[in-house]
This record gives sequence, structure tokens and C-alpha cells, in this order.
Amino acid sequence: MHFKKLELCGFKSFAEKTTLHFEPGITAVVGPNGCGKSNIFDSIRWVLGEQSAKSLRGAEMQDVIFNGTDTKEAVSMSEVTLTFDNENRFFNFDNNEVAITRRLFRSGESEYLLNKNQVRLKDILDLLLGTGIGAESYSIVAQGKIDLVLSSRPEDRRLVFDEASGITKYKAQKRETLRKLEDTEQNLLRVNDIVTEVKRQIGSLERQANKARKYKEVFEELKTKETNLSFLQRSELLKQKEEVANQIKAQEVRSMELLAAISDEEAKISSRQQELKSLEESMMALKNQIMNMENSVVRNNEHIKFNQERAAQLAGTKKYLQEQIEQIKNKLNQDEEKLNKVREEYGGLRKTIDEKTSLLNEKESIINALAQAIKSALDTIAKSKQEIMDLEAQSANTKNQIGDLNSKKQVFAARKKRLEIERAKVFEERSVIEANLEAITREVEGIKKLMDEINLKINVRKVDLDTENSSLGSINEQIVNLERQNMALESHREFLEALKSKYEDIDESMNAVIYLDKLPKDNLGGLVIKIKDSVNLSDEDKAYFDPASIKVSGEAKPIELDTRKIDEKIAKIQEELNSFKAAKAAKESGIEELSRYLSGLQEEMHAQEINFANKETSRATILEQFNKIKEEDDVINLELTDVHQELEALDNNLIAAEKNLSSLNSRLLSTEDRIEQEEDGISNNSKLREEVLVVITQTKTELDSLNKRIVSDEVTLKLLEDTYRHDQESLQNIQNQIKDADAKKESLEAEIKECESKVAEFSGQIEVQKASLKDSEEKYLGISEGMSGALEKIETGKKELSGLKDKLYELQMQDKDVEYKFSTLKDRMLNAYKVDLELPVEVVEGLDPVILAQEIGALKSRLDSYGNVNLVAIEEYDELKKRYDFLVQQQTDLLTAKESLHQAILKINRTTKQMFLETFEKVREEFRNYFRQLFNGGDAQVFLTDESDPLESGIEIICRPPGKKLQNVLLLSGGEKSMSAIALIFAIFKVKPSPFCILDEIDAALDEANVDRFGRMVREFARDSQFIVITHNKRTIANADVMYGITMQQSGISKIVSVKFSQSNQNKEKKETAAEQLDAADAAMAEPV
Repeated sequence: MHFKKLELCGFKSFAEKTTLHFEPGITAVVGPNGCGKSNIFDSIRWVLGEQSAKSLRGAEMQDVIFNGTDTKEAVSMSEVTLTFDNENRFFNFDNNEVAITRRLFRSGESEYLLNKNQVRLKDILDLLLGTGIGAESYSIVAQGKIDLVLSSRPEDRRLVFDEASGITKYKAQKRETLRKLEDTEQNLLRVNDIVTEVKRQIGSLERQANKARKYKEVFEELKTKETNLSFLQRSELLKQKEEVANQIKAQEVRSMELLAAISDEEAKISSRQQELKSLEESMMALKNQIMNMENSVVRNNEHIKFNQERAAQLAGTKKYLQEQIEQIKNKLNQDEEKLNKVREEYGGLRKTIDEKTSLLNEKESIINALAQAIKSALDTIAKSKQEIMDLEAQSANTKNQIGDLNSKKQVFAARKKRLEIERAKVFEERSVIEANLEAITREVEGIKKLMDEINLKINVRKVDLDTENSSLGSINEQIVNLERQNMALESHREFLEALKSKYEDIDESMNAVIYLDKLPKDNLGGLVIKIKDSVNLSDEDKAYFDPASIKVSGEAKPIELDTRKIDEKIAKIQEELNSFKAAKAAKESGIEELSRYLSGLQEEMHAQEINFANKETSRATILEQFNKIKEEDDVINLELTDVHQELEALDNNLIAAEKNLSSLNSRLLSTEDRIEQEEDGISNNSKLREEVLVVITQTKTELDSLNKRIVSDEVTLKLLEDTYRHDQESLQNIQNQIKDADAKKESLEAEIKECESKVAEFSGQIEVQKASLKDSEEKYLGISEGMSGALEKIETGKKELSGLKDKLYELQMQDKDVEYKFSTLKDRMLNAYKVDLELPVEVVEGLDPVILAQEIGALKSRLDSYGNVNLVAIEEYDELKKRYDFLVQQQTDLLTAKESLHQAILKINRTTKQMFLETFEKVREEFRNYFRQLFNGGDAQVFLTDESDPLESGIEIICRPPGKKLQNVLLLSGGEKSMSAIALIFAIFKVKPSPFCILDEIDAALDEANVDRFGRMVREFARDSQFIVITHNKRTIANADVMYGITMQQSGISKIVSVKFSQSNQNKEKKETAAEQLDAADAAMAEPV
């Protein structure tokens, strides 16, 4: 797995879409300060889930979105995509590539995508857990955070070890498990409370349910008995109803008979009554006619009298009305004169009022205009006064500011004088220290020159000594070779002498040796061994009898038995050996003398080194003093520069303040003049307003008087008009009354004549009608006497019929009573027991209603004894029991889940403890190794602050650089801290390699030697991991395979320039070539803004 590419669009200074392709090995990202190098680093941390805007060097997360420049508008979205090669399935994701994308919009909406599919941040973090990759993992080391690995709290430092040991995902699982355990315990607590409460409710409901069941049993028994009794009662009521119906029917038959008899008699009487009625009507008509005629006579006489009186009244009224007409005519003439006079006066008043009103409106308009002018002037004055107050406040502030500026100017002037004195003093001290530094530097250079001369002599003598030693070695080799030859010859001579002494019969032996050539070669070895094993042979002689040699050569070598030549050779070798030994002694004597001289030189060199070290220490002390005094001088110069700038700024501010004060005073005078002008205008307008108000008041007074007069005239005019109109109407009415009176008088006289004629006619008719009435009365009396017997019979029948009706009514009431009882019984059974008595049912035989009634009474008493019964308690109990059983099951499940979670936590603890301790021990050992490599010695220790709890214990680091005592890492220098932190990171990488590592300027605090060591380690790890290094150091850049340069051709917009180096850059020459390539690349890049 490796990091394939990084795509940025709208992230910080990368406004355009930018793609960086990464290959296995080392990639360097370089560029000037402020060009956006670290934005590459921030983008990787951001897409991997970093949630702190502060960690990304921003105030809020929207700060990562490109905010625009003078020439380019801001964008609305930031997007970064990381693409990994996943062919080896490093990630638990079934795809050859894994692309992680993060987007952020200015609206605050955020998106995470995995291979272009939207996911949650948690899904991304879960994918990265245990891989060594993450926003805060040890594989991503930010600028300025390299020493945080060492200087953070022991408890925080273990986060790196957790990531390295791969237990972060287990810890995440543990946290999730603990959360689930806490939820489970909370749920269990709630379920226990609910179970306790439900159990309490069940006890109460169970008693109520048992009571309700017993109540229902009694109720059902009562229902059965009441149903039986009701059906018995229904049967009895039906029998009663049938008996009453029969009696009603008999009574109705008798009533019909009586009604028929009465009807016959009444028919007879009706016929006679008809005759009587006819006579009565005739008699009544006669009586009415007589009475009407008599009344008509009376009325006509009265009418005659009334009309006569009315005619006399009309004559008097006519006379009176004629007198009234004359009076009204006179009054109308007077009213008309008054009306004309009032109308004329009213018209004059109305004209005067209109003129006065017009004048009043004109004056009021003037008043309104003056009031508006006065109000406007007052507003202007108020604003001007407020402006004066503001100007006075600003003037006071400006004066205070001028005072403050003068005070500050005095302070800075005094400070300037003090700093100039201090600078002169520091300059003197610096001159002395510079002189001392130059002197001791000359001494150091002299010692160094002397040491170089001694070192040269030592090197020359070492070369001489090496030459002599080489020559001595050559002599020794010659001596060894000669001694070896001598020994071989001696051995050969001894071998021959042994052959001679052991085998006296040399001929047989010779024959035996010659015969060997005829034997099978496979058997040769066995025959030769007999001879070879019998004597001691030299290496050279052994070849004569070696089976392999004989087989290879195909023949046996002959042996010369004469020893004289051997003795000559031995003597010659002895002579050469003695010569070489003499030369060896001479050489050893020379080497010993050279060694003594070299030791003297080395002792002198050692003394000079001590002297050099002492001088260097003194020089370092003086240099430190020089640097310190130089820093003081620089600080004083900076302060003086600041003081000059402050004094210049104060002078500028004073000038500006004084100008501002002058401007404020001018504005004050102008505003005061404006107020005076406005006040004069107000005074003039007020006077004019008073004059106009006097006119308005007078006009209003006159108008009030005129209005009162016109109102009075209007009232008078209306009264006169009403009176004139009323008199005209009265005159007309009287004239009409006179006409009516004349007409009525004529009509009355005609009516009197007509009534007198009718009275004479009605008097004759009355006598004739009275004679006819007398005849009819006599006939009526005879018919009435014949009807008395029939009426007695009818009366007797009606009396009997009335008795029958009473009896029938009584029977009908009995029937209704039975019907009511049945209806009541039916309703009661229907309402109480839902039993319909209308339905047919078989009644149990042999039931006694009295016993049933007693049993029903007893059952009702039992029901009453139960008191209030909750009949729904049975259903409630059943439902609550089901809920209780469910809750108990839930309680059991929660207890099981709790135990399961406890076991899971124990298992996680065991696993993580084992993994952590194994990784910790390996990292501890590797840390010591890499520390020694980076420091060329020394020692370092990593240990747990609480070994009894390795999963929560902090981690402490103790380091001992060469030549120093073992001390806490916080006491190290900045460079030592960086080296120690790098050693720890590389130790973690050794134990748990991450597929890639991103380093942001972690070599900034290292010197050249340490940078080289750092580069070698990075190169070593680059065989297994991919490194992306953000750096300024050319030695680190020269160690890279690919370089990306970051520039800003446009202000605020980062661009990418890439340079690919040769693959092999391990030796010095190739590194220099890489550096030259880098310089060429720097020259090719556009100059950053």
C-alpha cells in the first residue's frame, strides 16, 4: 500500500485544482516561506478527519476555504482527496484503490466520501483505526510538534504508543463497550424500577381481579336466576294481559248493544226534535224580525234626533271657523313681514362670517408657518448645541490627547537618551570582547596549525611505520616459508631413512612397487596404505602414496632414496633463514624506534588537544559573551528603532491632533454664529406671531358673536317659517272643515227624512209578525209533551253505558299496567343483563318464583357486600402481567448483556495489554538503538509511570547524551529534544511500520551532521515506507527521489513545480549532483511573492 496522489481544490492557498502524484520512496516538498508548503500538510490532516481549526492554523473551519485575492474571487467550497493503492488490501476495503474525500461549504455543510460514495466521519475513522494513519497519528509529524512527543504529559505521550501497538481500535471498541455498558446499566436500573413498580401494581390488581372474578361469578348466577324469574314473571303478565283483554272484549260488546238501543230512541227523538227545531227557528226568526224592527224604529228615532243635534252643531262650527279664517289671514301677513326681515338679517350675518372666517384661516396659516419656522429653528439650535457639546468634548479629548502625546513624547525622549547611553556602554563592552575573541581565536588558530603539523608528522611516521611493518611482514613470511621448506626437507630425509631401516630387502620392495602397475586401480589404495601408514610422511611425500593423486596421474611416482641432495638444500635454506632473521632484527629495532618517536608525537598531540580544548572552551565562553552582548546591542538597536518610530508617530499624531483642535475650534465658532442667527429669527417670528395671534383672537371673538347671532336668527327663521307654514295649513284645514260641515248638514237632513219614513213602515209590520209568533208557540208545546217518554229510556241506557265505560276504562288501565310492568321488566333485563324477553326461550320447569326471589335477594346482598368492584381489573391485570413477564425477560436479557459486555471488556483489556506490552518492549529496545546511532553513543530509557496499570499508565522518557548524566528529556536542548523525538519516531516505525510518513520541517533544529544521520535513517526506512518531507534543508532535499516546489506566481495562489532526481543518490558525488539539480530547479521556479 502506498499514497498515490493528493488532489486539492479551493483549500487555503490552492485556489485551482491541484494534483500531486506520489511514488514509493522519498518525496520532498520545498519552497520559500509563506508559499503554502504547510498547506499540503494541513490538507492531509484535514481530509483524515482533523476537527480543530486551531490545529490547522485557523480561527474557524471555514478558514480552510480559499478566501480570494485582489485578482481572484473567493470560492464557495474546499475539497481534498487522498488516494491510496490498496492492492494488498491493507485497508479492510474490497477495492484496489481507496479514495478519501472531504468537502466543506461556506454555509458550514460538510461531506465525507469514500470512493465517491458519501459516508460519515466515523466510517473514515473506523477504516483508519489500527493502520498507523490518522490526523494525530505518529505517521504525521507537524512542524513544531516534533518535541511534543517528548515534552507532553506522560499520560498524553502514550497515545503514540497506543497507535503504534494497534490498540486504538480496541480502545475505541472498549469506549463503545463501556458506553453500551453504561447504557445497559441505566436501562437495567430503569427496568428494575419499572419491574418493582409493576410488581407492586400487580399485587394490588391481582386482589382486585380476584374480587372481580368472584363478583362476576355471583353476577352470572344472579343473571341466570333473574332471567329465569323474569321469564316466569313474563308468563304471568302475559296471562294477566290475556284475561284483561277478554274482559275488555265482553264490555265492548255490551256497550255496542246499548249504543244501538239508544241510537233507535235518539232517532225518533231526533225526528221530533227536527220538527221542534224547525218551529224554534221559525219562532226565533219571527222574534228576531220583531226585535229588529223595533230596534230599527228606536235607532231611526235616535238617529233622527242625533242628526238634528249634529246639524245644529255644524251651523255653529261653520260660524266659528269663518271667524278663525279672518284671524289666521291677519297673522299670516304679520309672519310674512317678520320672515322677510329675519332672512335679510341672516344673509348679512352669513356674509360677514364668511369674510371673518377667510381672514381667520389666512392668519392661522401665517401662525402655522411661523410655528414651523420657530420649531425648525429650535431643532437647529438643539442640534447645534448638541454639536457644540460634541465639539467641546472632542476638543477636550483632543487637548487630553495632545497632553498624553506630549507626556509620551517626554517618556520616549528619556527612554531614547537612556538607550543611547546603554548602547555606548554595550559598544565599549562589545569592543573589549571582540578584541579578546580575536586574540583567543588567533591562539586557537595557532594551536590548530601546530596540531595540524604534529598530525602531519604523525601521519608521515605512521606511513613509515606501516611501510616498515609491511617490510617486516614480508621478511616474516620469507622466514616462515624457509622454515616450512626446511621442515619438509627434514621430514623427507627422515622418511627415506625410515624406509631404509624398515625394509632391508629393497629388491622385493621394488618388485612389489613395480607390480602395482599391473593390479586393478580400484585395489591400489589398499596396497599403498600399508606403506603410507607405516612411516611419517611430509606433505610432499604423501603425494607419492595418495590414491587420488595416483588415480589422477594414472601412474605412481618413483622415489629417490639418496639423501645428499636433501642435505644440500637444507644447508642452503639455513643460510637464507639466518640472513632473513638478521634483517628481521634490524627492522624490529627500527620499528621500535619509530614507535617511540610516534608515541612522543601523539603525547605532544594529546597535550595540544587538551590545550586546544581549553582554548576552545575559553573561546566558546567569550563567544557566548560576545553573542550575548551582541544580542543586547541588537535589542537596544531594535528598541531605539522602535523609540524613533514611536517619537515620529507621536510627532505626527501631535500635528494631526493640533490640526484637529484648530478645526474643532473653527466649527465651534461657526456653530455658535448659526445658533445666534437662528435665535434672532425665532425672536422676530415670535413677535410677528404674537401680532397675528391678537388679530386671530379678535376675529375669533367676533366670529363667536356672529355665530351666536346667526344661530339665534336661524332658530327664529325656522320658528317663523314653521309658524307661517302651520298657519297656512290651519287656514286650509278650516276652509276644508267648512266645506265638510256644509256637506254633512245636507246629508243629515236627507237621513232624517229617510228615517222618519222607515219608522212608519216598521210599526205596521211588527203587529203582523207578533200574530204569527203566537201560532207557532202553541204548536211547539204540543210536540214537546210527546218526547218526554223517549228521553227517559235514553237516560236509563246512557247510565248503564256510562257504567260500562268506567269498567272498560278500569280494564284498559289494568292492561296498561300489565304492559308497563312487562316493559319495565324487559328494559331492566336488557339494561342489566342484555337479555331480551321478547325472544322465545324454554323456561325451566318446576321453578318457584318465591324461592327465586329469595335467592336473588341473597345474591344481591352478596354483590353489595363486595362494595366498589373494578370490573376492568381482570383485563388490566392480564395486560400488566404480560408486561411484567416481558419486563422480567428484558431484565434477564439486560443482565446477560451486562455480563457479556463485562467479558468483552476483560477480553479487550487482555488483548490490548498483551499487544501494548509487546510493542512497548520492542519500541524501548529500538529507541535505545536509534538514540545511540543518532547521538553516536549515550543511552535512553522509556518506562511506564505505573507498571501495575499498563493500559492507563503514563510513559516517561529519560535520555543521556554522550558525556552527560542521565536526565529527564525536558532538560535537553532543542536540538537534543528533536534528535530524541526522531529516534522515538523511528523506533516506532521499526516496530510498527506505517505505509507512509509525512514530516513537516522536523529537521529545522538539526545541524549538518545530524541532518546527514537523519537522512540516512529516512533512506533506510524508505525501503519499506513512503516518506513525504516538507523541508528547507538542501541535504534533506538531496536525499529525496522526487521534489515538489511550491511557488506563488500570483499573490495568495499556490502553484506546483516538480523535479524528479536520479534514483541512486547514496554516495557523496550523487548527492552533490542532486543538490545541483535542486539549484537548477530553484532557478527554474518562478520567484515567490
